Amino acid sequence: MSQPMRVVLVALGSRGDVHPMLGLGRALLSRGHDVVLLTNPAVGADADAAGLRWQPLGDESDYRQTLAHPKLWHPVDGLGVMWRYLLRPALRPTVEALRDLAARAATDGEPQAPLVLASPMVMGARLAQEKFGIRLISTYTSPTLIRSVQDPLTIAHWRVPRLVPTWARRGIWSLLDRVKLDPLVKPSLEPLRAELGLPALTGSGNAIFDRWMHSPQGGVTLFPDWFAATPSDWPTQVRRGGFPLHGETRGTRLADADPVGDGLQRFLAAGSAPVVFMPGSAQLGTEHFFRSAIAACKQLGIRAILLGHDAASMGLATSATVWCAPYFPFDLLLPQVRAIVHHGGIGTCAQALRAGIAQLVWPQAYDQFDNAMRLERLGVGYSLPAGPIQVDQLKQRLGALLADRSVAEACAARAAQMAADSPLDDTCAWLESLE
Repeated sequence: MSQPMRVVLVALGSRGDVHPMLGLGRALLSRGHDVVLLTNPAVGADADAAGLRWQPLGDESDYRQTLAHPKLWHPVDGLGVMWRYLLRPALRPTVEALRDLAARAATDGEPQAPLVLASPMVMGARLAQEKFGIRLISTYTSPTLIRSVQDPLTIAHWRVPRLVPTWARRGIWSLLDRVKLDPLVKPSLEPLRAELGLPALTGSGNAIFDRWMHSPQGGVTLFPDWFAATPSDWPTQVRRGGFPLHGETRGTRLADADPVGDGLQRFLAAGSAPVVFMPGSAQLGTEHFFRSAIAACKQLGIRAILLGHDAASMGLATSATVWCAPYFPFDLLLPQVRAIVHHGGIGTCAQALRAGIAQLVWPQAYDQFDNAMRLERLGVGYSLPAGPIQVDQLKQRLGALLADRSVAEACAARAAQMAADSPLDDTCAWLESLE
């Protein structure tokens, strides 16, 4: 066991972005380290439930405004929404919070600055590393956070065919850097860099999303190599880890996990194992998705659990075949269901893999298209096209998924593999070795 460290976790976004850091934070805390989470106040309650100390980054209104934007889930424009309304407002607060934490550690006589773990998208952490010399490890919740030109390759909702040569792939990324990605973030980064006395990011080697946003001191993937193999063009400082699954309930009985837990327990016991429909914890405007789910399940003769903001507000009465709630802890729920239809967020993918259930993915933006592709390659699920969901299409794909024995076998194999892995212990041991 190493000497206790001061560790700062920085996480912004939905539950899928924050929960992996909660899992990692709880593991570090259990090993005797001092851990603090920097996050948006809107998800502070999740940190409280995990027993982690946290400090606010930005305002809760930033988070709410981001969720309400009509283009948040656009496959191309969604990144701009996320940057302008959530990530950009957190730039300066992140720099200032890390500056203050480093100063406090020095005042307390700590031999080293705190170890900071942050997504490369939280670029204030990268600025603080350059300016204040903090120790920064980039954390990657999904493969799309690390650029590659190798197969398999997705760019937004496009799957790049194998026949596209490497030089063309590099050209596509370079063009995207010049016309979309750098112009999106540099107008905010460069003035803050100048204020901090840091040089301007010039030259092709300083494309923000190519190499600059990755800490040169190290990085760790929060997904295993069997989910996404290591391409030869990834940054050499990136270490492989695994899914740091956040067990929200910590042994709590299902009936005690939530005020509606007892009702769910009765629903599960009253009939065949249902299918869960969850379009994402941060996604609004999903009434059509849920109504399509109800119609498809009725035609298939299966029961459904609907999870999401809209599922709870549509006025759908719980019945023998349908149960609704805003949210329910997956570590309790998923082992008791047949399958899950979801948006393809990496946290949901990982929880379903651990539970050994089939997945039907309805990707909309960000890493979801890439995650859907990887689940299909693993043989544990199917995917639906983006856009408004069609009842007949949902019925056909879900029916085929539930009848596919090879999917059930692949799910069982991956669940057994995950049960045998110890990614949190391995990642924590590696972090301790960095002292």
